[in-house]
Amino acid sequence: MPRQARIKGEYSVYHIIQRGNERKNLFLSDADRLKFIDTLQKTREKYNFAVYAYCLMSNHVHLLIDDNGNDVSAIIKSINISYAQYFNRIYRRCGHLFQDRFRSELINDDGYLLEVSRYIHNNPVKAGIVREPSDYPWSSFNIYLGKDQDIEGLINRTRILRYFSDNELKATKEYIDFVYKGGSEQVNIMDVEETELNDIYHTNYIGTIEEARSVITATVKDCGISYDEFISRIDDRNELMRQVRRNSHLTLRQIGELFGGISESRVSRILNKS
Repeated sequence: MPRQARIKGEYSVYHIIQRGNERKNLFLSDADRLKFIDTLQKTREKYNFAVYAYCLMSNHVHLLIDDNGNDVSAIIKSINISYAQYFNRIYRRCGHLFQDRFRSELINDDGYLLEVSRYIHNNPVKAGIVREPSDYPWSSFNIYLGKDQDIEGLINRTRILRYFSDNELKATKEYIDFVYKGGSEQVNIMDVEETELNDIYHTNYIGTIEEARSVITATVKDCGISYDEFISRIDDRNELMRQVRRNSHLTLRQIGELFGGISESRVSRILNKS
């Protein structure tokens, strides 16, 4: 099935959601979260885009960014590659870390920009992780609050705060009040939950056996090992086998052939353990 073209603009603001592959966790420690923020900062310096807000959840990330004339896909790809290399090295794993395609929405309305920033900062509250947005240490809210120092200048607060007042102290207080009031249920903001149709568009759907071979080849290359070595790593092999099964309509026989000539019955047993 062909993918829908991503809506892009020139010098545009985007709400980005990036999920872990198969909805798995992107962060296993605070060190991981710090590394992601550092990666975001270094990518910002490279592309000179603006970050208005972020929130790092366990298995997904929200970003509110202004591309400043850059290709937003190139920005996210750069972040993902750098962080995935770190994560795979630290945890001695291979394969995709992020879901194949990030979700994005173009923001053309100032009022909606404010609502999205409020939504992002309230995400941990909505998820039941904390009672107040300031209790969550892995979002940009405490930078707006002045509780956390933004030593590297990652967050551009000016655009958000200027909608409230030209006086920084007054604007900060009013924005904090705005966030704490919560958003209107009438505002339809892109969420991490997806429909089955969106799952098809935003995952690495495999239409043919040739495409499946390409997926396997790319994964083996990411691991930095040979195909035979990868096949001998049973856990990694089985995980990729399940991914191919979920994202395709290939038969058990075809999948077995792709993964070293495994019998249909053996493939079935492996898949049933997922």
